[in-house]
Amino acid sequence: MDVKAIWRKRLGEHITEVRTYLRYMLNDHLLIVLIFIAAGGALTYQEWLHTITPEFPGVFLISIVFAFVLTNSYVRTLLKEPDIVFLLPVEMKMKEYFKQSFTYSFFSQLYLLLITAAFLAPLYFAVTEAAFTGYLLIFAQLLVIKAWNLFLSWHNVYSVEALTKYGDFIVRLTINFLVSFFILNESYLFAGILYVVMIGLALYLYKDAKRKSFKWEEAIDQELRRKQGFYRLANLFTDVPKLKKQAKRRVYLDFLLSLIPNKQDHVFTYMFARAFLRSGDFLGIYLRLTVIGGVLLWFMTLNLYSILILVIFVLYLTGVQIASLYKHYDLLTLPDLYPIKKSTKSESFFRLVLSILIIQGLLLSIVLIIKVQLVAAVLSLIVSVGFSYVFVMLYLKQRMVKRNLV
Repeated sequence: MDVKAIWRKRLGEHITEVRTYLRYMLNDHLLIVLIFIAAGGALTYQEWLHTITPEFPGVFLISIVFAFVLTNSYVRTLLKEPDIVFLLPVEMKMKEYFKQSFTYSFFSQLYLLLITAAFLAPLYFAVTEAAFTGYLLIFAQLLVIKAWNLFLSWHNVYSVEALTKYGDFIVRLTINFLVSFFILNESYLFAGILYVVMIGLALYLYKDAKRKSFKWEEAIDQELRRKQGFYRLANLFTDVPKLKKQAKRRVYLDFLLSLIPNKQDHVFTYMFARAFLRSGDFLGIYLRLTVIGGVLLWFMTLNLYSILILVIFVLYLTGVQIASLYKHYDLLTLPDLYPIKKSTKSESFFRLVLSILIIQGLLLSIVLIIKVQLVAAVLSLIVSVGFSYVFVMLYLKQRMVKRNLV
């Protein structure tokens, strides 16, 4: 059996699948918004750098960011569930397959480290007197640290103990932070000591893995979880047949459902609200975007126009990503038998999305009120209500009409 050929075939299928979904995800509307936000963010970032004082803990914050980026390292094996039957007999020949997966994982994850390093470079130069060549040397060391993290992450597949996995994350995060902090401060004596510890830890795990068998179930489960994560993201923009949807009971949110009138014309309002609250995808992205928007409003010094743009951007991203909630019950035939008008479904959906966006705008305005920016809070709420109405009743409605969904 040619394991190299298996890897090449699976890698080709994986890249083709990713490209297919990226065409839907990076559509013209989203690209325009991202370019606009990137330009505004770069200008705000540049202005903020001029306000930094010598006491600002820039290196400390940069070290934290690098620590999380480096710790988020994993090997994409592209394994499938049937492999536990068909590839298990040739486990001894799979070494070359996993070498290829390690190499692919390293280079495919470099973009995040490169973008992070480029983004943090102006801040680093603003808080230190380092030269550009010194920063390049630091980045070269980060590449080595990245490979070390991948190595440790891979060898933890040989262990199934939950405590070991949590311990691995904490240990790697701590070491990544410390070594990043030392090399950014050019304290190479302490960094050298940590490098010795890292080498020793890598050798220990390498020898320990030799005494254990490869955990096929764990490796396949990890790969499936990562693939499902990508499917959930892509599903926010288009239909993903391979997505396995999950729901959680969330009893503590049932009081929100009781606010919906118990009437015939609100049946889909209840169903969509129930799906929104119990689906990890929709509620999760809603809460994450709300928290991110609130944090940015709280910690960043923005003028009134920047605040309104940020609020609109958060509402737009939320609205676009929960639009697929409309098709949540499409595979069920029972709702088609309900004795209600066909237009009730779309009307209920638009009404719910409008309410969700207005509530999000209200939450962001509350952050501004706590920050004692009352004028910005009032204008933010007014803009949120206006934008939510235009987005739902004009943009979203027309978009769904073009797709023959309503």
